[in-house]
Amino acid sequence: MTTQSKTAITQDLILAARKGLRPVAERSWLGGFGNLLSKELGQWWGTRTWWVQAIIWVLLLNGVSTIVALSESGLAIEKLQEVVQTFLPMLVATVGIGTIITVQGAVVGEKELGTAAWVMSKPTSRSAFILAKIIAYFVGFSICAILIPATIFYLEMPFLISTPLPWMHFLVGVSVAILNLLFYITLTVMLGALFSSRGPIAAIGIAMILTGLLLKSLIPLQVLLFTPWLLPDLSGALALRMPLPPGWFVPILAVSGWIIVMTAIALWRFGREEF
Repeated sequence: MTTQSKTAITQDLILAARKGLRPVAERSWLGGFGNLLSKELGQWWGTRTWWVQAIIWVLLLNGVSTIVALSESGLAIEKLQEVVQTFLPMLVATVGIGTIITVQGAVVGEKELGTAAWVMSKPTSRSAFILAKIIAYFVGFSICAILIPATIFYLEMPFLISTPLPWMHFLVGVSVAILNLLFYITLTVMLGALFSSRGPIAAIGIAMILTGLLLKSLIPLQVLLFTPWLLPDLSGALALRMPLPPGWFVPILAVSGWIIVMTAIALWRFGREEF
């Protein structure tokens, strides 16, 4: 750099300082991520949200599974299979619906209130805004809606059914439910980035879940393999060490791929949002 160019830069900085301006570094791709994530997690763990969510899911999921365990008759192993195949598929389906209802306003609500524009005026990036939402909701729902009810379910089974439930296989089944949860969180956040109102977000998300529950038998297997609709049955089969069909891992890989794609779309669309 020549002496003349250095002098020009110095003069520009002096002129900017006289006008009340200061040179700032360009925002990084994840600028402000730590603060945004702390804020989002604080809305879960710094308020009553976490224990209210936990109580709701425990009453719903563990209440139904306990009723099934007490009402079933026959061999202990048959009772265990019936209860597990009730609890895990219900866990996958109901948590998916609850996720959509709760997360539908995560992005749209902030756009409507103008808080998203206010946050973007600070030294934070749009990518950090989206990723903080996904991670915070994922952590909150994973603990409150899946891990706490699943732990209670596992601990209460020996008192209701004499047959033990292998914890490692049960954990694999629960992991499938967690993967399904992440799918619907990223789906809802992506829809929030694409739309400006809550109606389409809830309609598309719930319609997708109901399609898998009600019309699964009418959909070709070649299509089902690339959707989350086989995950409820797969979670129960993995937990009970039941024989698995060929290609059982395809839905897991497909859903993982969809999560990456939907996250990328949410980042791309929100990055072009006009505030």
